[in-house]
Amino acid sequence: MSQDTGNPGVTETSSEDIAAPNPRYVRILLITVILLGFLLVGGAAVVISTVIARLSAPEGPMARDFELSEIVIPAGARLVEVENGATRIVLHLEDKGGPILVLLDPRKGKETGRVRLIEEK
Repeated sequence: MSQDTGNPGVTETSSEDIAAPNPRYVRILLITVILLGFLLVGGAAVVISTVIARLSAPEGPMARDFELSEIVIPAGARLVEVENGATRIVLHLEDKGGPILVLLDPRKGKETGRVRLIEEK
């Protein structure tokens, strides 16, 4: 017996004194470790995908930073169609010179460009 701890020394124990682990507890521990590993990997995947999604988002939700925006269209033009998107609104106009596409920024309410479609002759 060891003097300091009161426990038997290493040389004083036999292999019969050491109890074998219960297989049921080993199986439960193994399943618990595997499940926690899946939770850890799944949580990391959720965090990484959320960061990627937020970094690749254009600018976040649309803010109302303008009340009224006036877009000048050519005299005699008529509105044919409107295409609405998250990053761009396209107005399809038609006048005497042919079709015109007016590009608008929905976040700022400003015109970003015009395209006149000309028929090839």
